[in-house]
Parts: sequence; structure tokens; C-alpha cells
Amino acid sequence: MKLQMISVLVAALVGGTACSGPQDPKFEMQGQELGPNLKGPRKGVYLRASFDDDPTHFIGRFLAKDLPDEEIDENRGIQTECSKFVTYKDVKSAGNFDEYYNSSTEVSANLGIQSDAAKVVPGAGEGAGKFGSESGTSIRVQYDLTRKLVAHVEDPAGFEACCNAAPGNCTNRYIGEFWYGTGSIYEKSGKASSADAQATLANGSGGFEVADGWVWRRGTSFDDVFFAFRVTDRTVADTCEWADQLPVSADGQYFVGLSPPSPSEDIARTMAMRNARTQVVQYLGENIVSMTSSTSGVVAGYVQNDNIVATVAEGLASFVKDDRYCAAEMVDTPEGPKYIARVLAFFPNEKKAEATNQAVDAVEKQMEADGKLTPEAKKDLSKVRTNAGN
Repeated sequence: MKLQMISVLVAALVGGTACSGPQDPKFEMQGQELGPNLKGPRKGVYLRASFDDDPTHFIGRFLAKDLPDEEIDENRGIQTECSKFVTYKDVKSAGNFDEYYNSSTEVSANLGIQSDAAKVVPGAGEGAGKFGSESGTSIRVQYDLTRKLVAHVEDPAGFEACCNAAPGNCTNRYIGEFWYGTGSIYEKSGKASSADAQATLANGSGGFEVADGWVWRRGTSFDDVFFAFRVTDRTVADTCEWADQLPVSADGQYFVGLSPPSPSEDIARTMAMRNARTQVVQYLGENIVSMTSSTSGVVAGYVQNDNIVATVAEGLASFVKDDRYCAAEMVDTPEGPKYIARVLAFFPNEKKAEATNQAVDAVEKQMEADGKLTPEAKKDLSKVRTNAGN
């Protein structure tokens, strides 16, 4: 009777009854049941590599632009001469929370938490309770929050001047908050609808509970420590003065990318960067045309071709880096609220020759396909390659 009652409870928690039919097909992939979908982790918040009572020396440290979520912890922060502009305020906070956090693979390993597809309810047979493989780990955290250390820039102009002095001084994000409290960390152990999971719960195994359709095992607990941190985007005041007066650098050139109205802030930022890369291609195209004296008119037509511009722009993804963003602007449209983003992107001089050669290759390939690659045009394009680094 006890097992039957728990079976009904578990089935209800995952959105069905004990005698419900086959599971929704969206929960299956390549023949493997994946179970219910979890809510995404809280954006920009990460578990710390080490819980303690004084993380102040990490405030204002910058994170590399290309550092993926599964590698982020506070030890990866880089202190630069501009970090001194970021101070902090100690503020009181309150609340009881049950959320999912990002956790680097190293932090998860230190906590004894796996991040592959082989997690099962203890005692289950082979293959029972498995869920899809993940990049990094989304960890469930229950906690009472009592304090926060919140980053504060008292001299925004000085901070921006320092960051603009050299591209390596700042990235587009830094460690901006630390959270203090008491709580517990849970590892996802298996799908709650499996018979093995129900049996585990029925046997009264300690430290296990059901949430969001999964069985969770309570692991590490913490008491009155700073246990998490938030990553802050480095944005300028809403005026975004750099959009009207570009910073100047001897190491390269800045561009401002603007997105069309987009359904989310993330998509708007992606589109803004795409626009910035397109501007870089147009900038390179002007230089290419100026160096093709005898065939400049023909080459110009190809340099401006939408397909060629798009192809070359995608190839420049690793060359053109986002430096900072304005706060996204929300606009009302007939389809609902949308977002517009602006980004300050940097194109280094050291990549100019390589990027120019990519553009020339694309133009030459298309001209040849169209039967327009005359000996004069080929000679001009060859000259561009020779002078690309100058």
C-alpha cells in the first residue's frame, strides 16, 4: 500500500497519474527516455569553487570573452589595472530559494557530482534513470540568502577610459556579486517516474526527494558562507556615448553593431555582432577596391554582393570580438515586445591581412564561377593579397 501511494504521488508530480498512457514523445530522443525537462539555470549565477567568508579580492576580476559556462568559476577571473575601479557594497538580503545554478565541470567534480549521462538512482539496474548528456552541470541549490557583496563603480568615466586605453585591459564581463547564506546542494539522480526511483523513495532512503519530475540526492550543505557569484556585463550608462564617438586604438579599429528588433536579448546581441562583422567586411571591401585600379568597378560589385559579404562575415567570427554592450532597448511591436542591442566590437590590426585574404578568396572564387575572372582582375586581386599586410 505504501509503495502504491508513493507511485501515485510521483506520477502526479511528473504531470500524469499512476495509470497514465505513454510518456510525451518530446521526452524521448533516439530511443532513450530523457524524462521531464528542467528549468534552465539562473542566468549568470555560478557556484563558487571554494565557499568562504571573504571573497572580496575577486570583485572586479574580468572573465575571458570566450570562456564557456562549463569552465567558469571565480578562480578564472583576471585582475587588470582597471579592476581597481570596481569596488563593492555589502547589502542585506533575504529570501528562501530553490533554484538551478550553473556549475563548472571542475566545481562539480570537487562536489562529487557527475556531469555525464550515466547518473542513476542507487540500486537501479543498468540504464535505469539515465538522462541526456550535458555540457557542464546544472545543480539544484536550496538556500536562505542573507547578504550580498554587490559591485559598484564610483568613477564610470575613469573605468571606461581605463578599459579603452588598450583592448586587453577589460573584457565584456566581470565578477560583480557574491551571495552569502545557508543551504544544501542536490544532485540529479534519476527520473522520478521510473520503478526503481519509486522503490528507492518507498524504502525511505535518506537524502532523496522529488522535484520537477526527478529524484534528487542531497549532497553538500553549507552554513553562513559566500557560496555563489554573479557575472556582470560591462555596460556603459544608457547613453552609450561610445556609439556616437568610437574609441581610438593603435592596435585596431572599433565598430558599433546594431541589431534589428529581436524576440530576446540574447538574439539581439547575436544579431548586433553579426552586423558589426558585416561592417568589418565592408571596411575591408573598400580597401580591396582602392587597390584594384584597373578593375575596381567590377571588383566593387562582387565585394558588395550580399552572399559574399555574409560568407566572409561568418568567417570573421573569431577575429571580431565584442568589447561591450549597451543595455538592450525594449520596443513594442505588433508581434509583442522585442529587443534592440548595440555592441562595441573590436577588429585587431594583426588579423587584417588574414581577413583581407579571406575576402579576396571569396571574391575570386565567385568571379571565376561567373566567368568574370579576367587576367586583369586576377592580377589586381593578387596585388591586393601581396599588399594586405601593409
